[in-house]
Amino acid sequence: MIGLSPSDNNQQINNYKQQHNLTLYAAGTQGGGPAAIDVVISGQTFLGYPTYCVVCPDKTMSFDVCWPPTAPCFDPYIQDCGVGSIAASFSADETEVCPEGTVNFQDESTGDITSWEWTFEGGEPNTSTEQNPAVIYNSPGNWDITLTVSDGSGSNTTEMQDYITVHPNPIVLLNLSDTVCLNWPAYELTAGMPEGGDYSGTGVNNGFFDPAAAGNGWHEITYTYINSFGCEGFAVDSLYVDLCTGIFSAESESTLIYPNPASGQVSVCSGREIRKVEVYNYTGQLMIEKFTTGKTVRININDLQKGVYLFLIQTRNETIAKHVIVE
Repeated sequence: MIGLSPSDNNQQINNYKQQHNLTLYAAGTQGGGPAAIDVVISGQTFLGYPTYCVVCPDKTMSFDVCWPPTAPCFDPYIQDCGVGSIAASFSADETEVCPEGTVNFQDESTGDITSWEWTFEGGEPNTSTEQNPAVIYNSPGNWDITLTVSDGSGSNTTEMQDYITVHPNPIVLLNLSDTVCLNWPAYELTAGMPEGGDYSGTGVNNGFFDPAAAGNGWHEITYTYINSFGCEGFAVDSLYVDLCTGIFSAESESTLIYPNPASGQVSVCSGREIRKVEVYNYTGQLMIEKFTTGKTVRININDLQKGVYLFLIQTRNETIAKHVIVE
């Protein structure tokens, strides 16, 4: 502690406190050791006089030594604080929330308070006369809080700017393929954005969709994403699981694709003349289309990412479906 003399009055001490932004301080020639309370009276040095500090509700302070020891040190200065003086103050259990988040405010005002007037910028309700209100915040932003307290004869106001921060919910997208076939193998869902969320719905297990487990018909898939602030967003899309009967034969002994698994290129061979080969990814997107007139055709798959692909081989009489794993 520094720089105050025991002869300084209360105004000098309070000015010194404000000037140096101090919350704790001591009187004394240099503010250290016994010198903090040395007082010279009639040429004698007295060490260890009782010292005291009175802190008023408005945060002003009175600091002095008690001399003589029988002097009523505290009472006069407590009276100086003013009978019934009040000071508005509050806290909150949360200062950062997501939309629809609730903040519980706690009144910490001092004095004989009889009424409270709150203003909550961006909150619902935006005003309250409760002592400890709960407020819901729906709109993202930084919001001010104002509290005015009264004891019936006087009032005191405190304002905290940008006290509550409401973080926005993430924008979430999901765009699934319209139709998949019942006999397709389970495949990983990756259509949700931003990446890193969770999928749920019939036929969904650990981020994979299994058409056979879901069954024929329409199925609603939900993608949920939580951002770094803990705020949640979701998107919903539907896909149709088709039996795919009468369109193509799922198995054909006369048609082969090799190697499988494969990389680089594959060969498609059939006992019938092949007219076209189409390659689809698991979302139903056409990746390769090749026309031919022979019974054997080679397909370059260098540009395909690793995964399971559906090959549709069209002959004059039928369309044959085969699944190929690209490594």
